[in-house]
Amino acid sequence: MRQRAILFGIIIFISITFFFAGYKLGLFLFSPDAELRGQQATQNYAEKNTELGGLTENSEVNVEENFCSDEIKFINEDDKKFCFQKSKLTEPRGIEVNLTNNKALLYDNGKLIKIFPLSYQSPENRWYEAPTGYYRVGVKHEKHLSSLFPVIMPYAVQFYEDFFIHGIPYYRDGKDVSSEFTGGCLRFNNDIAKEIYDFAKTGDQVVAYKTFDDLKIKEEFYPPVDLENFWIKQRFLNPYRQFRFFGGTSVLEKDYYQHTGVDLRPTTNNLQQSVYAIDNGKIAKIQINDGNDHGLGNTVIIEHHPSTGSGQVYSLYAHLASIRSGLKEGDIIKKGEIIGEAGNSGYGCQNYWRIGPDGCESQSPYDIHLHFEIKKAPVLENSEAGQVCQDKIDWPKRFCYGYVPDYPQKYGYLDPMEFLFEKKAN
Repeated sequence: MRQRAILFGIIIFISITFFFAGYKLGLFLFSPDAELRGQQATQNYAEKNTELGGLTENSEVNVEENFCSDEIKFINEDDKKFCFQKSKLTEPRGIEVNLTNNKALLYDNGKLIKIFPLSYQSPENRWYEAPTGYYRVGVKHEKHLSSLFPVIMPYAVQFYEDFFIHGIPYYRDGKDVSSEFTGGCLRFNNDIAKEIYDFAKTGDQVVAYKTFDDLKIKEEFYPPVDLENFWIKQRFLNPYRQFRFFGGTSVLEKDYYQHTGVDLRPTTNNLQQSVYAIDNGKIAKIQINDGNDHGLGNTVIIEHHPSTGSGQVYSLYAHLASIRSGLKEGDIIKKGEIIGEAGNSGYGCQNYWRIGPDGCESQSPYDIHLHFEIKKAPVLENSEAGQVCQDKIDWPKRFCYGYVPDYPQKYGYLDPMEFLFEKKAN
């Protein structure tokens, strides 16, 4: 009996002890200060996480890719932005020239290694304006006699026919040319020209281009493509070597034809390649890529009556990968409506136009772009002056498609950039 009493007392003591211990624990866990302690713990974790760069075991890192080499030196701090812009070259080595920002970028092994300021380029809207597009380094001469003027161009690097990258020209008596005039070549200060000369190898890829950075679409129009994800690969009037017959300083321009529109190319990995109607209008012509397209591929032409009072005009959209399903001639279309997707169709081939040798069976990279024109009639060819183009100097004349022998305005074309855009205010 005595043993039972002792055991019962022990049980009562233990129960009372656990009761008070649980009570104290409850006060600790559920007191008003508990929430503050929880908040403080969360804050401490956040601060620690920040110190570690915000990385946790399950966190996703979105780091912008840096394309600059570790050794690159910047003349201008603002040039660091080019480190995070993917090159427009399609090869790991070459020269990229941005004619809007007046910069030359040198790439090797896929890395940006040099950025140089361009001193001078030719004025636009001339037959000899600096060519834009994809080219190759040709001959190199430390001293090259210009094909247009009696001057010597130091550290000359050919990138297209009569067009060179070079230093400050000088006359044969050694006197530097004082004028900033250039016949389409890209001029750099001599020290920079020498660095480019030493870097360039025959066959290296060169791409010269413009962007929309200094332009804005006029209020009454809609851009034909997404301007943030496209760039200007070939300008209006861009020179194209058609003949090697005339030559000579005074008649060299007769060897060159001029581009009748602009070629707008999407940035690398751009999935938004839709093409839009620039204004309200009516579908005037649809040309499918059937071999009778004269190289323009899938093409849509829209009739417009702009509110600007410029009269009836037509916008042409060529090389489309596809035309919007159900779209047909006579349809009314609204400004900003999708009419198709940018492509490289032509001559009956879905992928005819390439960066390098063109052709249906070519293995060169696709040259995806929109060829865009503003013209005075709903036709693929030049709407004025008749048959004026030739494939060879002694061949019969024909209509022109994409290029004309002289200023395009003489053949029924308007400058599409001047028509659609205006300069941004400084």
